[in-house]
Amino acid sequence: MPQGSWVGPLVFIVLIDDLSTGCPLHKYVDVTTLSELVQPKQLDTHILTYLAELLTWAAHNGMEINTSKTKEMVFGRLANTNLPLPNIASQTVERVTTYKLLGGLV
Repeated sequence: MPQGSWVGPLVFIVLIDDLSTGCPLHKYVDVTTLSELVQPKQLDTHILTYLAELLTWAAHNGMEINTSKTKEMVFGRLANTNLPLPNIASQTVERVTTYKLLGGLV
């Protein structure tokens, strides 16, 4: 499929249609965002489990996660805690406070 064709994004969306990790997913073309809402009185997160499920799905479907574009962003009270940083293929995921996502700033 030639890069820049209008069919490429559609084919990719069809290929990732069955992607599921147990948390809300936001899929747009070749970008997938995992989300988790942690309740105010709950200070534990399951995002590492969801990330492991994503990596398993990617391996089973012959896809690779671009670790240089993978970021973690934490909002609210958890942002001030020392949560462990996720790892993908022995590379630590960078934690950021802002990130440009699909042309917009998050």
